[in-house]
This record gives sequence, structure tokens and C-alpha cells, in this order.
Amino acid sequence: MTGKGQGGSWVPTVVSSTGNGKFHASPAALDLIDLMGRLLRSDDPAGIQEALAHVALSCGADVAQFCRAVPGGDLETCHHWARDPSADAPRTGLALPVGETPLVLRDRADAGDAALRAQLEAAGLRSVVAIPALRQEALAGNLLLGWRSQGPGLPPEDLAVLRSLVEAMLAAAERRDHEGRHALSLQALQDDRMLLEAILRTSNSAIIAFDGEARIVFANEEAAGLLGTEPKALRGCTLEGIGCRLLSRDGEPLAPEAMPVRQAMAEGHALRGLHHVLIGADGRQRILSVNAAPVAGGDGGGGVRVVATVDDVTGQVSADSALRTALAEAHQLAFFDPLTGLYNRRGVVEVLRDCLQICARENSSLALLYIDIDGMRQVNGTRGHWLGDRVLQALAARLEDLRHDGCDLGRISADEFVLTCSESHPDPASAVAAAEVSAERVLTELRKPLVVDGLTIEITVSIGLAAITAEDTVEGLLKGVDLAVMAAKAAGGDRACAYRPDMEQDMVGRVALAQELREAIRRDEFRIFFEPMVRLGDGGLEVVGQEALIRWQHPVRGLLSPVAFIPFAEETGFIRDIDRWVLRAAALELARWADDPERRHLRLSINISSAQFLSDEFGQMVREVLAETGVDPTRVELEVTEGTLLSNLGLARATMMDLRSLGLSIALDDFGTGFSSLSYLRDLPVDVLKIDRSFLGGLSESKANRTILEGIIGLASGLGVALVAEGVETTAQFAWLRAKGCRTFQGYLFGRPTDAPQLTLPPEVEALAAPASVERAALGHGQG
Repeated sequence: MTGKGQGGSWVPTVVSSTGNGKFHASPAALDLIDLMGRLLRSDDPAGIQEALAHVALSCGADVAQFCRAVPGGDLETCHHWARDPSADAPRTGLALPVGETPLVLRDRADAGDAALRAQLEAAGLRSVVAIPALRQEALAGNLLLGWRSQGPGLPPEDLAVLRSLVEAMLAAAERRDHEGRHALSLQALQDDRMLLEAILRTSNSAIIAFDGEARIVFANEEAAGLLGTEPKALRGCTLEGIGCRLLSRDGEPLAPEAMPVRQAMAEGHALRGLHHVLIGADGRQRILSVNAAPVAGGDGGGGVRVVATVDDVTGQVSADSALRTALAEAHQLAFFDPLTGLYNRRGVVEVLRDCLQICARENSSLALLYIDIDGMRQVNGTRGHWLGDRVLQALAARLEDLRHDGCDLGRISADEFVLTCSESHPDPASAVAAAEVSAERVLTELRKPLVVDGLTIEITVSIGLAAITAEDTVEGLLKGVDLAVMAAKAAGGDRACAYRPDMEQDMVGRVALAQELREAIRRDEFRIFFEPMVRLGDGGLEVVGQEALIRWQHPVRGLLSPVAFIPFAEETGFIRDIDRWVLRAAALELARWADDPERRHLRLSINISSAQFLSDEFGQMVREVLAETGVDPTRVELEVTEGTLLSNLGLARATMMDLRSLGLSIALDDFGTGFSSLSYLRDLPVDVLKIDRSFLGGLSESKANRTILEGIIGLASGLGVALVAEGVETTAQFAWLRAKGCRTFQGYLFGRPTDAPQLTLPPEVEALAAPASVERAALGHGQG
């Protein structure tokens, strides 16, 4: 904004459009001169405000303002005074522009500019006087006095004094601005200096400043330590003066012009990455990395001419060979398995990429074998991960012996290995055929027992195999052989299976089964069925117990037998939750029988998986179930397989002793199927042996089976262990077992599993207890 065109009077002296006369309260000139002197001398920021109030009161004004110009030419109120601070007068907005001469407007009605009249009316002012202050012929500020009624006149000499006052006020404001900027500059300079000192003194690098004569002007503590002397001994000295010698990287003396400080001054630019040998004042020899830069404006005397940063790289240079070794080790860790020394997953991926390139280049096919250890989880769970690692190392060594030149072997995950065959084949079918031959050789070799730390461990593997073609991808190959491994495991393990495209659908089924099992546990879809156990006594055959057998009441497929889901549950880990459910449900049922006279005498046999039986928490879980259900533990019999005990004999014995201390009995299920159980049986606290049903299937034709059964019956009798013959389905089997001294039986001959316990036997079965029936059903002479 400018002052012109506002409708005011622009005059060098006082002009009134409504009449003559003087303002009746003109300030004394001496007072104003005194005000100006105090303004110019005082450092008090309140001086301008005090001067503004003083002149307003002297003039009888109701409002006074001191304004300053801002960029763009507008005026901004800096100080404001009002006779009545509570009056409804604005504290801003009265910065009226003026020209080079004072503006005197005795009555706002005389203002020719409507905007000006409106501004004065809004401020409640009728008369105003505005005194300008100029800088370089431009408006820099003004003093405004305002009256709410028609103001009196001021003589011209008072206006002149007021103009001097506003000049003094502006000068005071400008002085304070300058002082503020100067203070800020000093503070910024101090802050920068403190920051620089902090950087210099906390830097890990040695920082040294030199003058034009290569004398040290500044050095941080790191520099003093590097040079081998005290910080106070550095200033004003050259390196030679404090007993240091700077040599070339090869240890040769440096010419004066080759010194980094001299070189930087001579060349006029920064030097980076210089390497020199320093013999410090303390006699120590170090290899230095030096950066030196000239300082612009140096005077060649005592001022700083060069700043150098210095780092001790002795360890780095000495470690060059160690670095190469470390890089080699990093490569080893990146691509090789530290446990076995074979390729790791990343290494296998790179090998497969190379195989794909070979197939594309030669238009041929290669073979891939994916080898997964059966039951490795059980080895880790029963013997510990340390022994599991030793087993993996022994297995890797055996696979390495089987690997032909040009083939690659890797351990892709915990218990899974990958073998690529280097022999090229004209088509995928021939590659798969060759892979099957290699897989059979691997299976045969790995069936041989491993001897690890004096322990004989028998393991098997499942193998998935596939052809490698140029159209394949690494991800697709690994997914395919993984599906093939799953198929081999589902078929019982210890075999090889080639990948087929329809296996992906099988995988979908396995994923669905896992989800359904998870939901079945949550929704309590399992059921307990009971198969009777009978004993032959003086009173004939009677039901003396039940075996609890699980069934799954599937919401879509109906009632499922254990064969449909237990193997998968054991493979995937669901078996632990299922075992817990079976134990609790069976115990609750047995507790209910305690109040039934017809059932209270029955014992209940419950099957427990090896993973659960040998787990750390199994004993506690049994205690919790017994406490929850209140069942009599002497009527509970836990069945475990012979293989469970043989996998970790020490842990199995400890678990059995713990369970027997609770009052439970232990039955050894599927007895006779193991290879080494007889030698361990005397050391195990077993209460019952259950003859595996496989021995009864060919009883009449197999003399070997009859011989084994006679041995088991005699062994149980000699050890004082109860004996149960499972799988009895014919009267001939019953008669033979009875003739050999067996007295407790289980099988479809006596009753099939039902959802309620069978308490009686059919008459035709009870009749088998008669001696005549036994004679009629007995096997022929010479067969027993």
C-alpha cells in the first residue's frame, strides 16, 4: 500500500479542513528531546512503548501507534497504546500509510477516501495525525496519534519535533534489530564452534591441523594417541619435532615434498587414501591411511593451511589374508551345511539352476532324488537332538560314498537330502528309470544299521524322484519331488516314488485332512469303541476287560476306522492331541463303570503312541487325567508298541517306572515283531505281553509261527508276565493257544469293537470252554 489516494491532507505544516486553532495539549519540546535521547541510549526493549505512551498523553490522544514497513511496502503495527485499554478499539489495523509529509485529518468526515473513513470509523477515531519516517526516500515507519472526538490543532513546531521523535523511535528499533541479529550470529558461531569441537574430539579418526610450516595447530586426543605422545606436546611442533617419522608404505624415507601436508599445499586439492608407515614417538610402528586437504584463505604463517584425517589401518592391512579366509568362510556358510559339509538349500538351488541350463543347452534330461529320513522326529524325541545330528552326519557320509563323480548332494532341510545325477538322458522317461535304479541302490545301502557312538540305529528313508528338463523351474522341481516323498511315506516309507502330476491333487487332500483333523479335535468328533478281552478260567470264558479303540465320526464320510487317519496323525504330529483326547475320554468312561455292578470289575486298556509315551510331559498329563476323572489307576492299562521301547530303552524304562508308581500297568503291544526285544525284556517293568496278531494268521501252515508263539508263551510264563493273544478269529486258533497254556484272548471270535462295552459272550463262544469243544477244534498231530 502507498499513502496516496487515501483522501487525507498531505501538507508540510498543520492543515485543518474545518477550522483554525491549535491543539490545546502540545508536548514540550524539551520533553520530546529527552525522550529521544533516552531512546537512542537505552537497551531496554520497553523504551519505545514508554515513549509512545508519553507523547500520546502529552498530546491528549486516545490512541497511539508506532508502525514499521515490512517487505512489500505495507505497514505493520509494532507498538500500540490506548488511553482506555478496555475500550473496544482494535490493537491492529491502524497503520495508516502516509507520504513524505505528515498526514493531519481533524475530522474523518473530511477524508475523501471511503475506505479510509470506514477504517477510522471501525477504530472509533474521529481525528488522526500520522508522522512518517523515511529510509532512502521510502516509507520505513510512522507515528500515529488518534482522537475519538474532534481533536485540537498542533503547532507546526510540535509536528517537527514529533517527526524527530519518530525518527528516533525507528532508529532505536533498527538498532535493536541489528543487535538481535548480531547476537544470533554470535550464538550460531558459538554453536558451530562447539559442534566442531565435539566432532573433532569424539571422532574415531585422528584429526590434525597444520600451518604453512607443517607445524601442528590443533590435534584431537585420537591424534595424540596415534602419534604416541601427550596432547599438550603437539601444538606448535612438527611431526619430526615430537619424534615421529613418516615413511612410504614400503618403509622407505619420504622426500619433504612427498609429505602429505606439503603435497596438499603444493597441489591445492584434497588428497585421499594415502598409505604411509608411521614410527611414532613411542617407537611403535603403524600403517596409516591419510586424507589431507588444503584450507582456503590460509595466510602461510600461523593460520591453518592443511587439515588431515588419519586412521590406523595396521590391523586391516595385516588382515588381508584373514579377510580372504573370512570371505571363503562366508561363501561356505552361504552355500554349505555346517553340520554335514554338503550343499545347503541355497547351494542346492544353485545346483538345480545349473542342471536346468545343462538340459537347455544339451536338449537332454537329468535325474533328481529327494531323500527323506523316516522317523527322524522320533530319533530326536527319544534320543535327543545331539544324537540326531550324529545320525545325520553318518547318513550324509554314507550318501557321499554312494555319490558318483559329477553328481551333487545337499541337505536341503533338517532330515531331507537332495541328490542330482549328472548322467544325461534323451527324454524324461529314461531319466526317471535311471533315477529309480539309483534310488533302489540308496534304499538298500541305507537299510544297513548305522553305528553311532557305539549305538546301533536302524533307519529307513523315503525317496521322491523326478526328471529334470529344460521346461522345469527350481521351485517346480522341489515341489514335485516333495509330493513324491509324501506319497512314498503314505505308502509305508522305505521306498521310492516317482513324481506324477496327479500328486498335487493328493496334496490338496492331505491339506484338507489336516484341517479336518484340527476341526475334529476342536469339535470333539472322536468316539471310543470297545473290544472285549476274555479269560478262560475254572468257570469258563468271561469278559474281564476292554480295549479302548478310537473312531472318527466324520461329518461327511461317516464313521472312520483308525487306519483312515492315525498314520497321517502320527506323521503330522496330531497324534499327541488325539492321544490326550483318548486317554481322557477312556478314563471318564472307566470312572462311570465304577458305579455299575456289571462293569466295575472290568479293566480298560488304552493305546498310547510312541511320540506321546516318550515325551517329557506324558507323566504329568497322566497325573492330570487321573486327578480330573478320579478313576482307579489299578484298572488302567497303557499299551505301547515294542518299537517304542526299543527306540530309547533308558527313557522308556524311566517312563514305565513312573507310570507304575501311579498304580497303572503297562502292556507291550505287537510283541514279537521286534528283533532285539527278548534281550531287553528282563530289564523292563512290563506287566502284560500282547502277542501280535500276525503270528496267528498262518498258524496251521507255518511251523515257524507256531515255534515263535510257543517261545513267547513260555517266556511270559517264565518271567511271570501276563499274556494276551490278539487277533483270535477262529476256533482252531483258540484251541491251539489254549492247549499251549494261553488263558487270555482278544479277537473277532469273541466280539467286534462296539460303542458300548460287550459284557457277555454268545452261547456258541461260551461253549468253546468245554474240553470236548477243544478236542474237536484242535489242530492235527505234528503241528504243535
